[in-house]
Amino acid sequence: MEKTDQAMIFNKRKIFLIGGIITLLISLFIIYPVEYGKSYLIDDFVYTFLTLAIALFLIMFGLMGKSFFKGILFLLGSTIFGFIGFYFAYLRIRWSGLAAVYLGIPSGIVTAIVFFLGNYLFLRNETNYKLLKQVTMYLLILLVVSILFAFGGDWSFEISQYLQREN
Repeated sequence: MEKTDQAMIFNKRKIFLIGGIITLLISLFIIYPVEYGKSYLIDDFVYTFLTLAIALFLIMFGLMGKSFFKGILFLLGSTIFGFIGFYFAYLRIRWSGLAAVYLGIPSGIVTAIVFFLGNYLFLRNETNYKLLKQVTMYLLILLVVSILFAFGGDWSFEISQYLQREN
């Protein structure tokens, strides 16, 4: 492959990356506030979640390039792993399937995204025991995210209430 071909491929990926970032910013600063004013439940944020998913896929394609489908497969596997983990964690509860859907699936997605970032930032140049370190990092991130989702409650609300009391 010539240098000009590599530059063209990089420019195409850069367009997807910029499009993903712009879609993310539109979702967070325009669509979310509009839907927040009209909503009563989390199910009312349809366009926010849709544009966040589109932005995630565009950014993943812009960053991963040819490995995009591996990233999607890892994201799907992490989602299933989070679902199964929460299902067996709450096995004695009558509604364990509901807990697995509402806690396991989002924790799997968040774990995969944080793992992608951590793997890129900390383990990209690692040569010794890379797979062991990746598995350890993934399980540690999954544990922390699962604890936050299971026992954290609405921690953003709690933090905002604490800051309001301090003022």
